[in-house]
Amino acid sequence: MGNPHCVLPMDIISEKLAKELGPVIENHPLFPNRINIQLMNIIDRKNIEIEIWERGAGYTLASGSSSCAAASAAYKLGLVDNQVKVHMPGGVIEIKINPDGHVHMTGSVSSVASGTFSEELWHRLG
Repeated sequence: MGNPHCVLPMDIISEKLAKELGPVIENHPLFPNRINIQLMNIIDRKNIEIEIWERGAGYTLASGSSSCAAASAAYKLGLVDNQVKVHMPGGVIEIKINPDGHVHMTGSVSSVASGTFSEELWHRLG
């Protein structure tokens, strides 16, 4: 995925549980560079749900790398098929895992903010 993940399969997940376990696991000595955490519940062979705690950011509504990590872990454990919908509080995306291990993510895109650099900042960056 490009960044470290710890996927925890659980029967019941929640925002509250993610906020309780997330900081403890993120900063555990087993993970000296800290880690992203996904609490994962298997809905069926084509659907999972996750709650996400991202290292350095905290509780997160949605994450592409977290979705890929959770789907890959579930697939490797034989809990789901190679095409899975990942349900998060921030939305649903589809993950496809190829036989060679490559992972493809498909989902919608929406703008959440826009902005303008001031001329002064633009010159400082240049």
